[in-house]
Amino acid sequence: MTCRLSVIVIEDHDDLRAVTVAALRELGHSARGLPDGEALDAELRAARTDLLVLDLNLPGEDGISLARRARGVQPDIGIIIVTVREQLSDKIAGYDSGADIYLTKPTSIEELGAAIAALARRLRPPGTGTEPPELDFASDVTSSRDKVRALRDYLIGVTGKVPTLAGLAGQFGLSLRRCNDVFTQEYGSSIAAYVSGYRLERAREAVLTTNVPLKVIAERLGYTHVNHFNAAFSRRFGYPPGALRKNRKESL
Repeated sequence: MTCRLSVIVIEDHDDLRAVTVAALRELGHSARGLPDGEALDAELRAARTDLLVLDLNLPGEDGISLARRARGVQPDIGIIIVTVREQLSDKIAGYDSGADIYLTKPTSIEELGAAIAALARRLRPPGTGTEPPELDFASDVTSSRDKVRALRDYLIGVTGKVPTLAGLAGQFGLSLRRCNDVFTQEYGSSIAAYVSGYRLERAREAVLTTNVPLKVIAERLGYTHVNHFNAAFSRRFGYPPGALRKNRKESL
């Protein structure tokens, strides 16, 4: 691979999203996943993003609208649509919305990887000095800030129990204290607080927009018991997740 891209995968199928994100990371890219487009604006502001890989059939705002909006906000961003919709009219609408490449499912990771590599030649053309360095976490050349940004990308893609701070520091080539200090400077809170807040915000979206059982949401967030999740949710938002879901259902 000639360069490393920052990629957001927007796919509402949890297993497919997780597999795609993991595969892109194996290819050397910095990838993170979203179940829908609700948090896209915040993600684009939080970290540099080179490429969107998105489905068309999404809850809420569909992929066509997301592609058009992302292209308007960031004209140089790469956009690959991956969808089951294979009608010519859908493909034309996809390209009209700003997509660079339109792939139909089922799509192998090899085909997606090849499409990304081809698109990367436009996004990070060789010899221009714009391509980011490959992150060698054992090298003194890579700054602590770059490592912490990579750490943040990794953390927001992890489900279940969060790795220990000591383990993360070792994985990303920083001392434990340096890891947390630089992360706090970059994102305004400690690693633990950031991950907890990020996950609870995503949980609130899931409670509002899906019927996934609270126990399942709690497990995905790494809580050992749903009551612990309920308590953390209540501390952050001032009400329990069950009450939020009940109000949503009553308003339908």
